Amino acid sequence: MTTDTERRAPRAHCIADSAGGVTFDIAGAGAPDAVLVLKRRGGEAAADETRLPLTPSGDGTSRAVLPSTVELAEGTWDAYVGDEAVEPGIRDLRALVDRAPDADRVAARVPYPTVDGRLAVRSWLRAPHAEAGDITLAPQRGAMTVQGVLYGAELGEGAVAEARLRGSTHVLRAPASGGGRAFSFTLSFGAMAEQPLDKEQLWDLWLLPAADAAGIRIARLLDDVWDRRNIFVYPAQATDTYRALPCYKSDNELCVRVGAVS
Repeated sequence: MTTDTERRAPRAHCIADSAGGVTFDIAGAGAPDAVLVLKRRGGEAAADETRLPLTPSGDGTSRAVLPSTVELAEGTWDAYVGDEAVEPGIRDLRALVDRAPDADRVAARVPYPTVDGRLAVRSWLRAPHAEAGDITLAPQRGAMTVQGVLYGAELGEGAVAEARLRGSTHVLRAPASGGGRAFSFTLSFGAMAEQPLDKEQLWDLWLLPAADAAGIRIARLLDDVWDRRNIFVYPAQATDTYRALPCYKSDNELCVRVGAVS
């Protein structure tokens, strides 16, 4: 007979679909009124909790479905059954690879295992959105070229990319080319390094699709990677005076680090 101390925490196998829905098959959630609860990390309001009914599957597991039509605010959502954190099982995320949604708004959800062994869902909700694609480095020119795709906007006259120095009002601009939803631009690392390099700088990259348009943060969200900081790693571009490194932050937004050569 299994005792409470021997009973395992609920474990969920996840299947993601290309529309943004997620199915959870959970072992160890046998109560007839059990629900899967997703709680947004750091949230306090009722909107920061989503409750999904668990339906018995007849094989000792229960199923909960997060449809793509249910809005999940941007952030990290931890999974619980009752007061118990859910453990991650097998995650089938193949449908998320190379997504190209036919929509003006991007809703991305990626189930993943946390560092301490729990199941969480990283959610993004962007409208409009600038999806980063290939990044090409040109060491001989001290520059990087970014290609990407727009969702919810199209490239128009006067389109530019902006590199915004975090913690400052300093902005560098470069013309953006392309057509329709495709965009491309080239940024000079040397221009970034003209600012005093007494400490490392972080430049956030934005796209303004037309002369009078608001900026759209450039990020890479349409795949199965919940945190690409240590996965998409680019070689540092160094000169005698500065070192520049394209990188993604924990929210998968594209940046450039610039610092002095020590």
